[in-house]
Amino acid sequence: MYVLAIDGGGTKTIATISTCRGQILALAETGKSNPTSMSMEQFTETITELINDLKRQGLHEFQHITKCHAGLSGVTENNNEKITRELLSSLLPKDCQLSLSNDGVNALYAGTLGQPGIVQISGTGAITLSIDSSGKIERTAGWGYIFDDEGSGYDIGIRTLKAVFKAFDKRGPETLLTAAVLEYFQLQSVPQIIEVVYGEGHPRDTISPLSKIAIECAKRGDGEAKTIIDQVCHVFYQSIDACYKKNSFANKRVKVVLAGGVFNELRLFIEKLVAIDKKNSNQYDFMGAYSLPVGGAALAALKLSNNEAKIFIDQYNASMKKFLTN
Repeated sequence: MYVLAIDGGGTKTIATISTCRGQILALAETGKSNPTSMSMEQFTETITELINDLKRQGLHEFQHITKCHAGLSGVTENNNEKITRELLSSLLPKDCQLSLSNDGVNALYAGTLGQPGIVQISGTGAITLSIDSSGKIERTAGWGYIFDDEGSGYDIGIRTLKAVFKAFDKRGPETLLTAAVLEYFQLQSVPQIIEVVYGEGHPRDTISPLSKIAIECAKRGDGEAKTIIDQVCHVFYQSIDACYKKNSFANKRVKVVLAGGVFNELRLFIEKLVAIDKKNSNQYDFMGAYSLPVGGAALAALKLSNNEAKIFIDQYNASMKKFLTN
């Protein structure tokens, strides 16, 4: 028995075929696979290319896939789930058991090892998702960069630019963010930032990387940067708490997985979120992920017990490391 795991987002899509014990036999990677931000023709082409790549690597293994979970951003919106199910069903072996979800499920299960919990995702965008013991999925936030996605890389970048321009105008205190942003863009003065931000590239792609600057300056003790990180941690906590209240969790303590590029400095965010939680419900266990989200997709397909899931993901991670270095 072989399992196919697919993790797709707004930047890239990765898929693996593995044994039920966690040994990876084939791995394929391609571009974004969000049906809400690309034409259906492009989406179909991307998924078909991904599946065909896996086939080329191991036709025998592919023909004996019995379970598949595809966690793709945007797949649960509009009519995308029906279209995606039909597409994958046409590409997979006839008797393969197929399940679909938002890619947030992959990120959650990569941390909880297939168990109930909450995932706070923060990359270019941000979204909070929870799954209770009955399998019910709820979400909060993540409604788009124009009026939501608080705590995302883009949001942190916007807060960073606001601090820089306020310092330039003497409307706010001086900050290390100014020199760091100018160095990042290789500019001489703050007003020159305008031309870069409103240039040819999408503002999200230009501004989101500034979140790394805010985090680094916060670590260096800059007051404005620390305020930004404190603010977004309160935003995260508010969204996590709202998502918790939408679902029925049997355990008093709930696992909360922090996933996405903003949380590369995991310890910094966990310390701040734990401090906030102690002043409130004191019911969350914050953590990073055990594996890449695609490993969480494999667990979503297999539905293993906690002990079995730990054994599987340890082998999966070791196999992934060997696979990528060969």
